[in-house]
Amino acid sequence: MHVIIGGCGRVGAELAEWLSDSEHDVVVVDVHGEASFDRLGSGFNGDTVTGDITDEDALLKAGLERADALVAVTNSDNANLMGVQIARELYDVEHTVARLFNLQRESSYRKMGIHYVSGTRLVAKAILNELHAGTFPQHVAFGDSDVEVVEMAVTREGHGMTVAELEESGYVRIAAYRRGLRVRIPRLDDRLRERDLLVVAARKGVHRKLRGIVTNPLTQAHTERART
Repeated sequence: MHVIIGGCGRVGAELAEWLSDSEHDVVVVDVHGEASFDRLGSGFNGDTVTGDITDEDALLKAGLERADALVAVTNSDNANLMGVQIARELYDVEHTVARLFNLQRESSYRKMGIHYVSGTRLVAKAILNELHAGTFPQHVAFGDSDVEVVEMAVTREGHGMTVAELEESGYVRIAAYRRGLRVRIPRLDDRLRERDLLVVAARKGVHRKLRGIVTNPLTQAHTERART
């Protein structure tokens, strides 16, 4: 996959290294040139282009015409949006993601169909996960809905329950579960075991409905350490 990354700050540099390690064809574009490219580790085997991701010529030098994906992670919302729009609307790049700082723009991005990631919201979710130990670690929340994607751990009381039995309440749908090192997409007749880690779509407040059957994985790990 040919991936263009706009912006070589900490996020852009780390993402470039990950993708490079996975043997993708990576090109990093940054207006500050070598001063930013120095963040790339010695193992990075992609290419770099000095330029602005709002500059079509710079993106063409990075291989925009053959790009499978463009990720815009500069420190400017306007630059990120423009870079994504050039890629999507002028060159039909299939996968585009923009970094978003100003949360007031979220509704506009959704209406435009722009895929985005908000560092501010991710940090806030991480902090809330730490503060609300009784709830479940959150992956995704839909601002206009009471549904969220969370992690749950099966307790001793939930051991032996089937997926269908857990879902029949109407409050959760299990997307996948991890048992040891294996991750599976569940069947309705699968029986859950204590310490299984579930990734589910759930209604807010579900921790009160399923108390005793599932718990916060972090809380469970702390309890198990205390027992030993």
